[in-house]
Amino acid sequence: MSKKFVFLLVLLLVLAAIPRAIELLNHNYLFGYDQGEHLLQVKKIVVDHQLTLIGTEVGGGGFFQGPGWYYLLAVPFFFSGGDPYSEMILMFLIGIAVVLAAFLLGRKMFDNKTAFVISLLIAISPAVIIQSRFIWPPFPISLLSVFFLFFIYQVLQKKEKYLPFLTFTLGLMTHFETATAATLFINLLLFFPVLIIKKLVSLRSLIISFGALVITQLPLIFFDLRHNFFNSKGILDLFFSAKNVKLPITEVFASRWGVFKDNFLGTFPLADLLWPLLLLLLIGGVFIYVRDKNITFSEKLFVLYLAISPILLLLIFMKYGSLMWSWWILELNIYYCFLFGIVFTYLWKKNILRLIFIGVIVTLIGSYMFETFNFYKNDFNDFGGTHKMKGKMQALDYIYKDAAGKQFNIMIFTPPIYTYPYDYMLWWYGEKKYGYKPENKKEGTLYLLIEPDPHKPWTYKGWLETVIKTGDIIYTKELPSGFIVQKRYLTKK
Repeated sequence: MSKKFVFLLVLLLVLAAIPRAIELLNHNYLFGYDQGEHLLQVKKIVVDHQLTLIGTEVGGGGFFQGPGWYYLLAVPFFFSGGDPYSEMILMFLIGIAVVLAAFLLGRKMFDNKTAFVISLLIAISPAVIIQSRFIWPPFPISLLSVFFLFFIYQVLQKKEKYLPFLTFTLGLMTHFETATAATLFINLLLFFPVLIIKKLVSLRSLIISFGALVITQLPLIFFDLRHNFFNSKGILDLFFSAKNVKLPITEVFASRWGVFKDNFLGTFPLADLLWPLLLLLLIGGVFIYVRDKNITFSEKLFVLYLAISPILLLLIFMKYGSLMWSWWILELNIYYCFLFGIVFTYLWKKNILRLIFIGVIVTLIGSYMFETFNFYKNDFNDFGGTHKMKGKMQALDYIYKDAAGKQFNIMIFTPPIYTYPYDYMLWWYGEKKYGYKPENKKEGTLYLLIEPDPHKPWTYKGWLETVIKTGDIIYTKELPSGFIVQKRYLTKK
């Protein structure tokens, strides 16, 4: 292993780690509705020994994703005793692994220079950086996307033994974001005729690859067999039910265009200003690349796949008439970094537009450094109000200390209605630190923990007047985080 290789690798990892480590260093991270719900499910697996065949509900509750996200979270959960901070470590490590995998696999696909540029773009990408900074199931898609592209490249190199790995990776994506996996599957089907015409894959490889895909779906298949095909019906209902909202075609296109545009701009630092130049370099570079007779057909086809995929995915999503969310196409951030890395390095080797290339890279890195400085300036010491972990801990500490070791009950108001993050924290933090987990009863000493809605801060008053109503108010206090704690006493009837 050469010194130059080690230097490049260390440089990439440092650039990747600095902006991704903020929540690890300040121990203050987002812990909301989704994080609480998911960790409660993981608790059932690890603590209550209730294994699951399904993951998060999607499609308006019509069906479920695979359970892979829960089982992934279960690993740090097991070793940390349920501390959510361990899940933040997991997200950080996944983020670093994306950069590392892009560099190591990129070297196998191309060369050190190309791999370095691809990895550098991923390391400084705002859209990819944010994926390490809170716990969210679609974010492992980026790491899977690197392997997905590596396997596609190998198949195009007539190494059909990689095709089952490709479909297996695609199947794994369904455990983190079904919409991503489904649309990439359709995208791949549209690409398959090229593989068959060019005789890059055999019927045997296709059968084995289908089997690899099925293996990733076994939990959901078993669930469907046990529950009258609930999942399958939910998926069909999503597309064919009359209850689904169908937007006019103009609104559908405007919605899709906005999501795809934001995805592209979020991939690169300062892209909202540089996008015309980036797009011009991309289109021109791809055109020159595919016309170069010294480039192999498989390499040209790979670049065309990267370039055409966003267009195909846009058309695929146009067939889905309801709302679209930005995290459904997180894989495109990785696609763009690969595409630009290949094109930029190619133009550099050809002595084409080198000064512009240097200017673009310097500008991107400069913007990355400026944004990273602002992250630490603004986010590192940001208490986070009611949304982050320190604010929630402060509220629970206040209540437990005020109770002074005596038993109490607690009721919680939160805008999403469901109190998952607080239910989890009362088990993991409250019970373990203070030795007592309060019940949700309107009797005796009752603390009301109120998380005001930032958009409608008065709504909790209706909760007090309709749901709570009874009891003598001892005091009401607003904490620095924005939480409101009210202590009541209800006499026994």
